[in-house]
Amino acid sequence: MLREPDVKVISEEHKMIIDPEGFVSEILNNIGDERDVIRELISNASAKEIGATKLEVRVYESDRGLSFTINDDGCGMNYTKDEHNPGRLDKFLNAAQGRQAGFESDEFGAKGLGTKVLYNADYVEVETWDGGKNFYRVRINEPRRKIYEEKELAVPKVEIIDSRYAEKKGTTIKVFGWAGIPTITKNFKIDRLERYLKYYTVLGYTKSEVRDKPFPEFILQIGAIRKTIPVGFPYIFIDDPESEKTVVFEPIKVEKLTLSEKKITIVLKGGITTETSKYQLTEERGGVWLSVNGIPYFKLPTNKYSRRLNFTDDFVRFVVECDDIRLNLSRSDFGYDESYDAFEHALDDAFSQIKESKKFQKFYQDSRKNKKIETQSKMNEKKNEYSSEDKRYVWYKNKMLLAEPQSEYDTAALLWILEGLNGLPFAHFQTLQYAGYREGIDMLINYQEDKDKEEHLCAYAELERLFSNFIKQKHDSGQMSLAFCWKVDKNKVNIGQIKETKKPYKWMYSISDNTIPVFEISQFPDIFIGTKTERKEKLQIMDKDM
Repeated sequence: MLREPDVKVISEEHKMIIDPEGFVSEILNNIGDERDVIRELISNASAKEIGATKLEVRVYESDRGLSFTINDDGCGMNYTKDEHNPGRLDKFLNAAQGRQAGFESDEFGAKGLGTKVLYNADYVEVETWDGGKNFYRVRINEPRRKIYEEKELAVPKVEIIDSRYAEKKGTTIKVFGWAGIPTITKNFKIDRLERYLKYYTVLGYTKSEVRDKPFPEFILQIGAIRKTIPVGFPYIFIDDPESEKTVVFEPIKVEKLTLSEKKITIVLKGGITTETSKYQLTEERGGVWLSVNGIPYFKLPTNKYSRRLNFTDDFVRFVVECDDIRLNLSRSDFGYDESYDAFEHALDDAFSQIKESKKFQKFYQDSRKNKKIETQSKMNEKKNEYSSEDKRYVWYKNKMLLAEPQSEYDTAALLWILEGLNGLPFAHFQTLQYAGYREGIDMLINYQEDKDKEEHLCAYAELERLFSNFIKQKHDSGQMSLAFCWKVDKNKVNIGQIKETKKPYKWMYSISDNTIPVFEISQFPDIFIGTKTERKEKLQIMDKDM
């Protein structure tokens, strides 16, 4: 090795070269939900530093496809063109000039990456005025096409306009042709978009008890429907202190250290209820959400934590707040590092505290007791129903078979009972397997409709209570030879055509190039549907006629 006096050393600064196209492309490829662009933009406009009193989102269809406009009456954005002292508009147009990069940042602007999702559009226009001498208009033309087809970044064009032309202080962002979507899809319909906003954006803010400024009034408009949506996560709450069906826990705070001794703090909030319809709890709307800086970004793996309390996601709704965790670029998942390991351990401890608490133990015992009571009550109701003179049954040649079918399973049971009694209007019929009890076409059968017709071996047959269910479930008639149903509700067949045949129990259903026979069990020969009293009356009439 050369000694230092014998070595000539030249020291230079290396300027890092960043590929902006690849950087933005990576952000677009990491978009977890096509509605995340709205999440990012309303987070920016809702920050307390903006001071907006009203925030409006309008979703509509334009000649470029799915489009939306976001308008706020906040402080507007200034433009400095100074990379060392960027204004709000500079940060909006640039990348990585948030709090994590050492710049002064608004309440929800940690990374300064969110607005880059706008490059997934056909055209973007921003108009903003902060009350100063200039009004700014920004145009970004064909950013999506350029980055995906030409592999280059569309350059924002900034127009500086004398402020006397500005109509009001604030910002309006117009996005046309979002994500190449031609029309308003189901995810952008009013009910789904509202639910998304409440569970995955700043509209579901989880720290309202510590925030010192009110959020702006939030108005969502889709077509002619216009709604004001209050801010706040839809926690489970207790409106009856004596209720045994709902339990809400005080916030549980847990701290853990990473291997490098970085402190990770979580706060777990939420509750459990057996009144699931009251709180609109489903697998989709229940579970545990991660909230960072007060914004619920995504739900943790289904049932992973709720099962530790011996429940499933459709009985629980919790939020775990953690501002120390690292997320991926799209904020749709964790950045899995040592912080995540500490987070997991902290959350395990929090749920252990809940499970060991007297409040939970009492609720769990009460819920088990109430479940038994409810089950017995339903059993009693079923007994009373079947003991009633009004209960309708299916009869075959004066023999009661079972109650009038209320489900596909009842229909299948009836078909097999008739098969065992040789009561099916077929020359030959043999069930080989109920093949589709989990997936696929329901039945595998051998059958011969008439003695002078071809015998079919290992044929597939679909089974439904109502034929309209065949339509709703989008079965492919090309994958089966025939279908059975309890009733053919012809007036609800809105796809394809169903026509009668000479046999009162047989129909022909056609769609595209496929035609299959459909057999209506309720019209089979020697079948009667009615109460026990109605059956007796029919027998009396038959005796008189004889």
